Order: sequence, then structure tokens, then C-alpha cells
Amino acid sequence: MGSKIPEARLGSGNRVAATDYENKPYGALFCASPSCSAQLSFVKRHDRKYATKTVEIAPCFRLKRNEEHSAKCKYNIGGQLNIIAKSSDSAVFSAIEKSKYEFRLHILLKALWEMSKPEIENKGKTWGSSGESDKKYSNKGKLTNYLKTLKQILQLRALCEDNKELKSLVTLNYRGKKVSWERFYFDHENLHNFVKHYKVGEYTMPLAISGHIHELRKPTNEKFPFHVVELNSPFVEPDKNGVIKKPIPQIILKNSSLLKYIDSSKEYIFFGRWKPRERKRSGRNENSKTQWVFENIEMYIDNKDHFIEC
Repeated sequence: MGSKIPEARLGSGNRVAATDYENKPYGALFCASPSCSAQLSFVKRHDRKYATKTVEIAPCFRLKRNEEHSAKCKYNIGGQLNIIAKSSDSAVFSAIEKSKYEFRLHILLKALWEMSKPEIENKGKTWGSSGESDKKYSNKGKLTNYLKTLKQILQLRALCEDNKELKSLVTLNYRGKKVSWERFYFDHENLHNFVKHYKVGEYTMPLAISGHIHELRKPTNEKFPFHVVELNSPFVEPDKNGVIKKPIPQIILKNSSLLKYIDSSKEYIFFGRWKPRERKRSGRNENSKTQWVFENIEMYIDNKDHFIEC
């Protein structure tokens, strides 16, 4: 549990990148952030297995067991959440008790509907409908604060090795209903559970999905003139009946100018309201007992507020 840190400080005071330390490990390691002297350990380069490929995860440093980052250190997740809570509108994100925070997902929808034309309420169920009014409300009031706060929290997640720390610190609230972190944030560890939590054919509440890009597809025809970003599907073992359920996150770019912000070799967190499509079953072939169930999870976007790079 903790942050993945790209650079550390040696006892001599010199800084060292994890990629350099990998080649020549030496000496004790300390956090390189100002006013923080927490001891760190080294995490070796390793592989992450997806459904169709294996991605190499770069080496990093992390907090040594029984150590603590200083209160203002950017790698102190709890401390950073406290700073975010103090700077955010309390209607959006606030501390509910010591080291416990709540983020209100429905504020986004409320801000959308209050600040846009009535038809946006119908069109904007995927959050990101095109139209002049989108530009007008995107820099106003609670929506601006919401997106800023959300981005700060997702940037903290991008620093973390896994979901454990934010899971223990942050609860999501959607119209009075408590939502656990693992039902809000999906990646290679829990994406296989997405359709268990959210119904096929219905829009979800605002959710985040993280992943490496599997492919960038060009528009196929005039009826579908959009580029599609498809994320890697997690590796899933067959169930007892030999069925593999393969979730496939797809982000449809309504605005092709977004391509300049996306690098196919990078990992991203995408946020918005998703819609799981009908599952498509493939037949078993003669040489295999395995059957695939494809679970497409789609979101349309037209502005870069929907994603950040990990």
C-alpha cells in the first residue's frame, strides 16, 4: 500500500531515479520531497498480464514499512486529501471524520443540469454531449470545483500502487447512497466485476476506469465518424463452465482534436458515465472448450476533462 515514487534521495543527498537505481542499487533511500525524510524501499520492474498482451511496469520506490511521509509531502495520500478537502467546496468533497473523506458524485449532474439548456439534461446522460452550451457551463461554479477536485483525487490514485489506500480513506456518495471506492474506480484488478455492479444497457453514475491503451481505431464509416480508444482488457481465468467474460472499455471521441492529448503507449484514467452494451457470445471452436463473453463498456466524450495521464 502506498505511493509509487519515481525518484529518491540517497544518504549523500544526491537524487536517484528508480530506473538508474535498478542498474546500480546502493545505500539507504529517502523521500526526495522537501521537508520529508521518510525511508523508502525499491520495487523492481515487473510485468502486468492483460487478456491479449503483457505490459511491463517500470520500477519505482515506495514507503518502507512502519515509515510515514511528512504531513505536507505530496506522497502522503491522507495529507493530500486533507488539503483537497480544505480547498474544495464542502458540497463536493469534505472530511466526515478523522482521516475519512466523502466525494459527492451527484454534484456533477446537478451542476450540468442547472447550468445548461434543458435539452442537455436529455442529451448529456453520457456527460460530454457536444454543443455550444457545454463550453458555457464548463467553467462555472460547482462544476469547475467538482472537476478540479475530481482531477486532484484521480491524480492521487495515479500515484498509488493499488486501490487499498484510497479505498480506506474515501467514500463516494451518489444521491445519498454510499458507494465504495472499488465500485467507483476500475482497473485491471476489478474491471471483471463491472457488469456485476452495473446493468447492461443503462448509464452508470459517474465512474472512473483506468488502463493502458490497447488500440486507437479510426472512424469506420459515415454513420460512425468517431475515433475509438480501446483499453486493454484484464486477464480473466475461465469459470467452472469454461466461460471467460472479457470487459472491453471503449472511449468514443466525439471531438477528433482530443487525439493530440492521447499517447497510445501511455496509461490513462477516464471518467464519466458509461454504458455497458449487450454481451456478445462467441461460439466454441472445435479445438477449444472455452467460450468468450464480450462485455463492451462505452463512453462518449468531447473534452479533455474526461481523462488524465497516469
